[in-house]
Amino acid sequence: MMVEDIVETAHKMPPWSEIYYLGPTNQQAEELIWEPLEYRLEQLGWSFRPLISKRRFELSRKRKIYVIGAEKHRRVRGKPIAKAYLDELAFWDVDLMKVWRALRPALTDFRGGCIAATTPDGKNTPAYEFYLDIAKKQNWKYFTWCSLDNPFLDPEEIEEARMELDEKSFRQEYEASWESFEGLAYYSFDESLHVLGKTQIKREIPLILTFDFNVNPTTLLVCQWHDGVMFFKREYSLKHSSTHETTIQFCQDFQKLAASVRIYIRGDSTGKSRSSPTGRTDYQEIEEILTAHGFRWERQILGSNPPIVDRVKIMNSWLKPYGHKPRILIDASCKDLIKDLSSQETNGRIPSDKGNLGHKADSAGYAVYYQNRVQNITPVASRQL
Repeated sequence: MMVEDIVETAHKMPPWSEIYYLGPTNQQAEELIWEPLEYRLEQLGWSFRPLISKRRFELSRKRKIYVIGAEKHRRVRGKPIAKAYLDELAFWDVDLMKVWRALRPALTDFRGGCIAATTPDGKNTPAYEFYLDIAKKQNWKYFTWCSLDNPFLDPEEIEEARMELDEKSFRQEYEASWESFEGLAYYSFDESLHVLGKTQIKREIPLILTFDFNVNPTTLLVCQWHDGVMFFKREYSLKHSSTHETTIQFCQDFQKLAASVRIYIRGDSTGKSRSSPTGRTDYQEIEEILTAHGFRWERQILGSNPPIVDRVKIMNSWLKPYGHKPRILIDASCKDLIKDLSSQETNGRIPSDKGNLGHKADSAGYAVYYQNRVQNITPVASRQL
């Protein structure tokens, strides 16, 4: 839709005028629009030059289409802009009003227009404040497109998403609803639903060890994925200890399973580069200890940690899928994990670390986020315009 509007504007705009498309970052702007726009211009048989290094398409009669990130918004100052496109506003790290103050005068010469679009990302965001501000202005119009109304989406796919997401996330991603996520970080957690009595380790299923690296206390959760559920079965939280001592404690507790059970190592990606007191990285040390105790292991660590907001959102979706059974269950002995999930509050859009809360929830989140990737669960987002 945005590509078609850009093409229509470019067809009508006068010589020497320009179009600006701004995404959250330079890289994301390129990923969102560059190839679709280039393909559409080729389809139409237009004469143009795509100059990726200069972030623009050059058209006939000295007209240009720029594709830049919001962090480059100063480039719009003093330009003869026929129309601007601000995409995925809720995910910008740049002050929206600062961008608008730079952009608005540049639209004056050609009485240019602006389209601002985003997938909602909660009410505690500058994008929501921007929406509230423009919604009351007569020279703006507001439109909503829901994934539920998209005839090209398979209804079965929508129902699968309803199973996998919590209610608030489903309304946000598929119904284009501005939802409030303030208060508790893990608002989907319910002890009556998620906490079990003593759970047994299944010898025939791999153990997942998931780590968060902080000095005091240490953090290691032992979980297993089976029957479509992530079961958190044991917790290690040693005060005034180390990753080395915590891993040895696990090996001693589970030594009888060393010959029969396979281990998947997950957790905080910074452990691949963070050096322990021994001079090796945290994960190198963990793997050496596991090997020395006869365990077979496989490292399952992402290249970098996922955005905190995404990790927490997936945890909430797994805790209480909309209209379906939980995909996370927790042994009652995991007291610190239960405390994190029941008590950790938000600070803006992310969980607060007040009271030293959050390390066990972070550790659980890394394991669940990785499993979510394995299951290839990718929601299709609605958009607000």
